Amino acid sequence: DVLYAALKVGPKGTVYGLDITPAMIAKARTNIAKTGARNVQILEGDATKIPLPDESVDVVTSNGVLNLVPDKPAAFQEIFRVLRRGGHLQLADIVVEEDVGAVCGLNPQLWADCIGGAAVEMEYLATIQDAGFRDARILRKVDYFAKSSSESTKRITKSFGAKSVVVAAAKQ
Repeated sequence: DVLYAALKVGPKGTVYGLDITPAMIAKARTNIAKTGARNVQILEGDATKIPLPDESVDVVTSNGVLNLVPDKPAAFQEIFRVLRRGGHLQLADIVVEEDVGAVCGLNPQLWADCIGGAAVEMEYLATIQDAGFRDARILRKVDYFAKSSSESTKRITKSFGAKSVVVAAAKQ
């Protein structure tokens, strides 16, 4: 995703990628080197402790990551912190209709299917708003799991009403 963002912002913009795992950081750096992109920096860290100054970025994007962050309020507060006033948050993530709750700790398959940490849709939006964002809204819903080759994944995700959502919000 950082390489697409790098093309979008052009040579005068800067894109930061954030990952917690050394293997993904190494892979990202290899891909950046292959493309010759000079406006991308990969940072090591997690969404609750972004190694950037306050109000230092215009846009934050995330693709299928925040559902895996245990402390979502802290993650959205941290994203809010690094965004400049007038900045935008746009993300794609997994949400559910039924709370996964205590079941998730008992079923590692829920984590493998990316719903172990998924929040209930309306609670997810409320968490974004509570972090200080305005106009948090779902732009699109997709039955991401319908195309899974695993019947087990389809069954489990359907039982919780899991879906992918594209969300936008702003810092005013």
